[in-house]
Amino acid sequence: MTRVSNGGTGDLGVGTRLAWGAGSLGTIAYLNTVTALVMVYLTTVVGVDPLLAGTLVTAARVFDAFTDPMMGWLSDRTTTRWGRRRPYLLLGAIVCGASLPLLYTLPAAVGPEQRATVTAALLLLYSLGFTIFNVPYMTMPVELTTDHRQRVAVMSYRVAFMMAGGFAGNAIAPWAVQRLGNDAHAYSQMGLLFGVAIALVMLVPCAFVPDASARHAPAPHAGLAEQVRTALGNRPFLRLLGVKVLQFVGIAANAGTMPFFVTTVMKRDFTVLVQYGLVVLLATLVGVAVWRALAPQLGKKRGFVIGIVGYVLGTASWLLAGPEEPAMALVLRGAFMGIFSSAILLFGQAVLIDAVEYDRLRTGQQRAGLFTSAYVFVERLGYSLGPLLLGALLAAMGFDKALPLDRQPPGAATAVVVSMVAIPALTFALSLLLLRRYDLTDSRLDALRDERAKLDAAAASPGRADPVASPAVVPHGAHGSGRAQEATP
Repeated sequence: MTRVSNGGTGDLGVGTRLAWGAGSLGTIAYLNTVTALVMVYLTTVVGVDPLLAGTLVTAARVFDAFTDPMMGWLSDRTTTRWGRRRPYLLLGAIVCGASLPLLYTLPAAVGPEQRATVTAALLLLYSLGFTIFNVPYMTMPVELTTDHRQRVAVMSYRVAFMMAGGFAGNAIAPWAVQRLGNDAHAYSQMGLLFGVAIALVMLVPCAFVPDASARHAPAPHAGLAEQVRTALGNRPFLRLLGVKVLQFVGIAANAGTMPFFVTTVMKRDFTVLVQYGLVVLLATLVGVAVWRALAPQLGKKRGFVIGIVGYVLGTASWLLAGPEEPAMALVLRGAFMGIFSSAILLFGQAVLIDAVEYDRLRTGQQRAGLFTSAYVFVERLGYSLGPLLLGALLAAMGFDKALPLDRQPPGAATAVVVSMVAIPALTFALSLLLLRRYDLTDSRLDALRDERAKLDAAAASPGRADPVASPAVVPHGAHGSGRAQEATP
């Protein structure tokens, strides 16, 4: 199968952007099919207590605290004829495709006392599949290009596919469950259909995106612990991790509560999720084009901030939703959320790639897999806290797993509103405080690239026995000074 070529630091080409972006359709659909439905499934179908269900989901995702860094370290050090990353994309696609139908198909032979244990094991398999695929997958754009505009361009394709994946997981999956009968068999059929589709989509970047991992820098010689210690010196990346973990908690709380909200508060069925999700998807596609055009004037950080402010306001508007809300209000809210969510996704991913490259420019080592694994861990940690908070709120405020969702007591409805509105609005507002200290600009990166080019040229000069063994470190504040020393920001 022929792979799509790319232009290195030049134009990646539409084919490469599409092929890499398609992987996000698979990862986000995989993530959101569980984020949106697993709490409903475990509490109303399997019969697990809400707090226990939230704890199981959280525990499985905290498991990534161990697997994500190891996956990044392993992919950084892998050498095959297919590159460092692509073999893991293939393995991850297979595991993800198998784990989703297994998770939503509880064997009839499993008794009530074993259900929690079996569910925990299946959630661990689900988490492992995501780690195997997503860590090397998210590393690839760092290695494909160093051009600012190309990175924004490739992220715009990712955002479009992410929103399509979010629509599939958050809207189409619940709708499919409802159409198939809204029972245990319906969840099983949905899991099988989505598992096969997601695996096929994940194979696209594996087959068509070239692995550029060897282009910039060799795999690091240091051990994992030493790499982690050095990586902690990347202050811009650490600040972004703080921003993202807050945002992922809010996103998970909002997405995981949405099926409860439309039934318990709005007194409607899952069909409304398709209507709302379609509007969000279309608005996001428009928003990506608009924000990409405005990116040179706004800058990445300012665009990111604008997106966050808009998201907080849009989330707060759910306080006005209820059984009598007109359809136009739902449409307007979806359009508003789609426009500003696209800014968060586009600019948030672009600054993350810059922060990962900053480490390479500063140290001369290629550790993109290590940093990507840290990001994926934070993503999973945030997503894990959302179900735990929802489960705790439902358990504390009177949710009755024996009652239909549209007939829950007022206390349960209040818990749903808190998880749907208050938690995401608060976490996104707090993320703005951390983002204020992010200071990695395009001009600063350009200066660091000049410094790195001089150091690499000096290291490759005649008489240098091993130009890779001890790469010089560019100072954090360098702007063309020509100095090469360790410095604190």
